[in-house]
Amino acid sequence: MVRGYLAQVGPHKIAFDSWNAVEGNPFFAPDAGIVPQLEEFMDALREAGDSCGARVNVVASGVPVGWGEPVYGRLDADIAAAMMGINAVKGVEIGAGFAAVTQKGSEHGDEMSPQGFLSNNNGGVLGGISTGQDITVSIALKPTSSIRLPRRTIDAKGQATTIETTGRHDPCVGIRATPVAEAMLACVLMDHALRHRAQCGDVTPPLALG
Repeated sequence: MVRGYLAQVGPHKIAFDSWNAVEGNPFFAPDAGIVPQLEEFMDALREAGDSCGARVNVVASGVPVGWGEPVYGRLDADIAAAMMGINAVKGVEIGAGFAAVTQKGSEHGDEMSPQGFLSNNNGGVLGGISTGQDITVSIALKPTSSIRLPRRTIDAKGQATTIETTGRHDPCVGIRATPVAEAMLACVLMDHALRHRAQCGDVTPPLALG
C-alpha cells in the first residue's frame, strides 16, 4: 500500500492524526482540525500575490525484502530520482533524512532482533535494498515562482527589467502534490518488483523474520 499526506505548508507543520483524515479535505492533511487555518493562510497568500512551499510525506507498506541493488539500481536512489522528477520538488529525504546529521550512530542505526528491526531511521532501505519495513519518503516543494509581485529579471537583450505574472496564480503547488508523489513511488516500486522477478524468479530469502 502506498499513501501520502501533506506534512507542512509554509511555516505551518501539520501533526499526523489519522490516515482517515487525509481523504476528507482538499489539502490531504492528516489533521482535519488544522484545515480552517490552512484555508485562511492560502487566502492571505493569494490576496498578497505571493506563494509558499510545502512538504509531503509518502509511505509504502508491505514491500518485500530484497528489492533493489547495492550500487547500480539502488532502490533509494531510484526513488530519489523519481521524486526529483516531480515539478517544483527541490529536496528528497528517505527515512530520517537530514535529521541523521544530528543523530549519533547509536541512535540512527536500526538494531535488529529475532522479530525484526527495532527502528526505521533508514526508511525501509539499507544498502540500496528493501528491508521489508515501511518505505518512508519526504519531499520538499518550492514556492510557486509565477507570482503577481514584480520581480527583477532581464529581457531578450540582457537588459534589466521587471516581470509580473498575471492570470492564474497558485499560492502553493504543494497542496496538490500528494497523489502525484504517491503515484511516483508506486511506479518505482512496480518497476523494482518486475526487475526482482526477472532476476530472481521464485527464489525466496532463507531468513524469515517475525
